[in-house]
Amino acid sequence: MTPLIIIFCFLFYFLTSKKQKLSIYLIAALLPSYLIRFTVFNIPFTVLEIMILISFLVFLIKFKLSWWKNFKTNTFFGPLMAISIFSSISIFTSPNFLSAAGIWKAYFLEPILFYIIFINIIKTKSDLKNIFWALGISALYLSIIAFWQYFSGWNVPLAFLKADGSVDRVVSIFGYPNALGLYLSPIIILFTGFLWWSKDKKLFQVLKIIIILLSFITIILAQSEAAILSVLGIWFLWGLINKKTRYYFFGLITIAILSFIFIPAIHNYLIEKILLQDYSGFIRRLIWSESWHMLKDNWFWGAGLAGYQTKIAAYHLPTFEIFLYPHNFILNFWSELGILGLLSFIWLFIKFIVNNITSYWTNNHNLLNLTMLMIIIQLLIHGLVDAPYLKNDLSILFWLIIGIYTINKNINYDGMAELVEGPALARG
Repeated sequence: MTPLIIIFCFLFYFLTSKKQKLSIYLIAALLPSYLIRFTVFNIPFTVLEIMILISFLVFLIKFKLSWWKNFKTNTFFGPLMAISIFSSISIFTSPNFLSAAGIWKAYFLEPILFYIIFINIIKTKSDLKNIFWALGISALYLSIIAFWQYFSGWNVPLAFLKADGSVDRVVSIFGYPNALGLYLSPIIILFTGFLWWSKDKKLFQVLKIIIILLSFITIILAQSEAAILSVLGIWFLWGLINKKTRYYFFGLITIAILSFIFIPAIHNYLIEKILLQDYSGFIRRLIWSESWHMLKDNWFWGAGLAGYQTKIAAYHLPTFEIFLYPHNFILNFWSELGILGLLSFIWLFIKFIVNNITSYWTNNHNLLNLTMLMIIIQLLIHGLVDAPYLKNDLSILFWLIIGIYTINKNINYDGMAELVEGPALARG
């Protein structure tokens, strides 16, 4: 561990012990800090992990186990415990125990610990708004770096450069372009809701628009097609739901249908993408076929955490590389956690969707519930062809979204429309 990391840990502990809300805002703003890695007694850690663990330690010192009684009544307690149990079992069903333990720590243990801290410390509308702005800050700096990268070529892997050396696809601070799409797309949807129904001052409304536009342009520059299409799909759905824009979007849909029918270039492009007939789609169909055959032979336990690449080798055609995951949310969770782990996540998704729909209709059209519903639908659409959970930052972001619903339910306010002020970070 370098001296800088040690100093950071002490400073973060001091901040957390004095103002734990601020530490949570900082974690939300620095989700990509998992890229900064180090070891403690040969155990790998990231800056993101150490912030969460320090925050949970301070939380336990302050509250001990007084939070457990209320936590047992949590809406998602059942699926959360099931996911905890089956992810733990999957360490031992994996052919790679040490890798599995690391994945379990980063993708399941620490995100759930963060969820526990989050729902116990974040209590008010102002607190939630600060979380939104913290996520917006992360989207902003990732997008600014991506724009600079597009024009400068800084830190772009060779695989994403054109033959003449110019940038083909941006990656920002990540190692591959789709990481940008996976991270930014749910934040785009969050800020769309934050913008659409809020009554903020003009400056903050403009800032929201800037975050949305820069983030969307960034995923275009990253050529993250699944992210782009999932965001556009949710925007269309939102436009149809909102009475003020419904007829405009019906008009757009009519134009889109006519264009699809009468313009061959658009027709051919959409057919190619929807039916996965391009090269990327062809590779995905091969991955799914191989994964299906592997899972038929390992249907109960799957491949175990971090076991996919090992287990799939016997079913793999040597025409392309073996990927980390099957690039489909059902196959991903089935492979990593087994059939019971997959069912646990399906249980969580169903509860989340049903509860948000119910809250939306029974709580005077609670607009934050609608926003959370749109985010989870976007994740499910994106998850048809990618892995929007199995990554350090994405797993924390996922449980943060689940936590926003939990907090919104607890404070029971009238949705996004009441978030009327600008950032209140200083009040944390």
